[in-house]
Amino acid sequence: MPVGVAMIMHDFYPSIGGAQTHTLMLSRALRKHGVDVMVVTRPHPGTPAREQVQGIPTYRVGMKGGRTIAGLSYLAAGIAVLIRERHRYQILHCHQMISPMTLALIARVLPGKRLVINPHGRGPRGDVAKLTKLRPLTGKVRVAAALRWGDAFVAIARDIHDELRTMGVPETRIWDIANGVDVDHFTPASPDERMALRRTLGLPDGRLVVFAGRLTVAKALDVLLNAWAQRDATLADARLVIVGEGELRDDLVRQTHTLGIEGSVIFTGGTNDTAPYLRSCDVFVLPSRTEGMPIALLEAMACSLPCVATRVGGSTEVIEDGKSGRLIAPEDAGALARALAEAFATPMWGVYARQRVRDQYAIDAVAQRYATLYEHLLNDRNASPVRTPV
Repeated sequence: MPVGVAMIMHDFYPSIGGAQTHTLMLSRALRKHGVDVMVVTRPHPGTPAREQVQGIPTYRVGMKGGRTIAGLSYLAAGIAVLIRERHRYQILHCHQMISPMTLALIARVLPGKRLVINPHGRGPRGDVAKLTKLRPLTGKVRVAAALRWGDAFVAIARDIHDELRTMGVPETRIWDIANGVDVDHFTPASPDERMALRRTLGLPDGRLVVFAGRLTVAKALDVLLNAWAQRDATLADARLVIVGEGELRDDLVRQTHTLGIEGSVIFTGGTNDTAPYLRSCDVFVLPSRTEGMPIALLEAMACSLPCVATRVGGSTEVIEDGKSGRLIAPEDAGALARALAEAFATPMWGVYARQRVRDQYAIDAVAQRYATLYEHLLNDRNASPVRTPV
């Protein structure tokens, strides 16, 4: 019988974010490996309660409303779907250790089910911290349930692995499987393709630095704008392209005016596909204060962009400092400005970056690691956790 997996998420496509992008790519790749995948997620404006998202059956359950109403309706409607579709899957794969994990823990009591718990965030506001520090009452109950009923835990970065160990998860139940990227979709552009993409996207000629992601405090775009204001004369004609939406957009636009750099910063808004923007630009920057395993960085590296990122989370595992990019300390605008100039002067970083991503983070290889995990759980083997090479 083919393996069936129910991906359980808070948000899913067309919602924009690293976890959403990764799960969609992973689900598509798993289907190529013969794994039947369905997704259970919360409602999204303008989308039906049930639809096929790029071939993936997707159930959007629950109601909009306050936190309590939305949470309870998500659990009630989600368990109804999982019971109704129980013959379709054997693996419950929850992404994030908040309401998706609670739903998966409830469904875990169904006969023959196994549970994979997959946190995506790290640090003070990451998945483990939310349970152990930010939700001291309900968090303790959920931690205990996860330790009792979680058959395997996925660590997408070393920091998350360490946090899971601190939470009490045995080493034997942690599988280190990094996020992946579609290296056929995210691929370098020829000079002609780059120019054509710029015309299509309305981007100017000249040198372009690109950021792609949510406009949130965690991404530290305020530091990036301060760095951009400090860039040296060699980058005087360059433009900074900020791709994404988020609650800080208005504040960031105001900051560009305060710093007098509004003429060299372009806010494109959000997109469901960053590939055209990445392929049209010259350098990628990720100034984050915290990260799990950043999908945007993997995508940029796959496009052969020289990358500059802060030394946080999975970025430190992906970038070989000085070979496939540059790692700097977070919050250091001066170092960030210097690193951007260095990136333009070191195009070979992009060549090595794509090679590294193709070797270690291609989504098909990542899907095979998950397929191995699922098979181990279903066959009740004494599975040896996967270690992703870095």
